[in-house]
This record gives sequence, structure tokens and C-alpha cells, in this order.
Amino acid sequence: MGCLMDVYPLTQLIEFLEANEIQRPVTIRTNTLKTRRRDLAQALINRGVNLDPLGKWSKTGLVIFDSAVPIGATPEYLAGHYILQGASSLLPVISLSPQEGEKVLDMCCAPGGKTTYCAQLMKNTGVIVANDSNSDRLRSVVGNLHRLGVTNAIVCSYKGQDFPREDITIKKCAQLQKQLLLAAIDS
Repeated sequence: MGCLMDVYPLTQLIEFLEANEIQRPVTIRTNTLKTRRRDLAQALINRGVNLDPLGKWSKTGLVIFDSAVPIGATPEYLAGHYILQGASSLLPVISLSPQEGEKVLDMCCAPGGKTTYCAQLMKNTGVIVANDSNSDRLRSVVGNLHRLGVTNAIVCSYKGQDFPREDITIKKCAQLQKQLLLAAIDS
């Protein structure tokens, strides 16, 4: 705390600390690969969810004020119509503005919010390499990719300094991922 007091005026520091005491609103991002925001909003309102559009800067975000149902267990959530995602996590993808047919590398992809948003904006075209150095976190990534209907992502686990830089290796990753998925289906 002493370091912060040395850097910031006391009034700004107090404002900052008080702002951290306020609970952030729950926000969700509509998955436009499967639905439209207004259709999702109406379905959730019918389930007893009090919500509003996130803001003019977001075409997909919704703010949840309160809900009569668990927001992470609705049929719409399970069907991949939305993902729980903080509003600030939408901004990097909006800034990147990935286009259809592009290649995107996400080096810290878990749990998959930004990766799935990229796929959504790319309309499931191009290629997204979703990498996370912590392989234990990839289960949530793969689950979200499947639930949200993302088909243009390759999932892998490398440390940044070890990440392969040859396209042939990415093709091998894609082949390995396909084999793993087929093995999982067969088991």
C-alpha cells in the first residue's frame, strides 16, 4: 500500500480502493454463430432474467442485473447461445477485429472466451491456434469451443518460448487433435 501512496494522490487512491469494493456486473456475450442478441435477450427475459445491452460499443454483450435461474445452467447456455464473459475481455477482440479467413494465434487461450469471440467474428473461417502453456486449463477451452460450435480452432499446449514456428507443425497439431477427438468419441 505504501508504494501506491507514493505514486498516487490520496484522493485518487481512495477512489480506486472504493471502486474495487463494488461488485462487477455479470456480463455475457451472445454467440452469433448460433443466435442473435435480441432473440437471446428475449429468451432469457422469459426465464426471469433482468438484463440490458452492455453498451453501444458492444453488439453482442448483455449485462445481467439479477436472475431467477442460474445464468450458467440455462438451456440457452448449454446450447452455446452465450458465454459468461467480462466486458473488459471483449475489448481485446474488438480491437484486434479479426476478419474472415485470417489466421489468429491466441497464446493464452483458457478458458476460451476471447478465442470463441474471434471465431465468431471470423464466422468460423480461417484458422485460430488456441494455445495455453497450462495443459490442465485446456479442458475448459475444448468444452467451450464445442459448446459454442467453433470449428476453425486448433488447440495446443506449448510454453511461449517453445511454440513451433513452422506451418507443418501446426498441421501435425491439427492431425493429432483430430485423432484425439476421434479416440474420445470411440471410448
